[in-house]
Amino acid sequence: MTTEKMNVHKALAELKILDDRIVKAINSVEACISNKHSNTKVKGVDIKVYTGVMKSSYDKATDLIKRREAIKRAVVLSNAVTKVTVADKEYTVAEAIEMKNHGMDFKKLLKQKIKKQYDAAMAQIITENGKLEDKAENYVVGLYGSKEGKTSTEEFTKTREAYIEAQTMELVDPIGVLKEMEDLETEIAEFTAEVDAALSVSNSLTEIEITY
Repeated sequence: MTTEKMNVHKALAELKILDDRIVKAINSVEACISNKHSNTKVKGVDIKVYTGVMKSSYDKATDLIKRREAIKRAVVLSNAVTKVTVADKEYTVAEAIEMKNHGMDFKKLLKQKIKKQYDAAMAQIITENGKLEDKAENYVVGLYGSKEGKTSTEEFTKTREAYIEAQTMELVDPIGVLKEMEDLETEIAEFTAEVDAALSVSNSLTEIEITY
């Protein structure tokens, strides 16, 4: 049984190289071979010595696998309980990593979606409302004839204003889209700016124990 302590930063650094070491060790494993009963040597080496080498190659691979599993387990358990503060909000390390790798992507996507809809709606509102004066004038003239006709100026004006009021384009905005965009932008920017440093500090200070 091996027991060892290290900080999470060192553990993560070792995990990065363990995968390649394990693959290399597995490729070197010679767990069994065929050999004539009468042969006392394998590849010119005494069979007892050679079988020792074979077993050693297998043990090396399994020991590396066990070490990786132990380190990974300890890191996962630590990440589930260790707390970090990012942009004035507390997360477990696991939550912060998830938010960094995936969660913030959805918030970015949401911000992009509502911004696109807002920009499109406002562009249409500005364009259509910019035409209203002329449209209203044409509508009233078509209805009553020219201002110089029998229709009173007051009636002409009221009809024109009623047309503009009815036809004015406006933003239907149940969520307060500008505030939502601003809040999302702030949250994304602050989290992105702080998360790596917060995790790095935590990983350097947090000690784990591995046993295998």
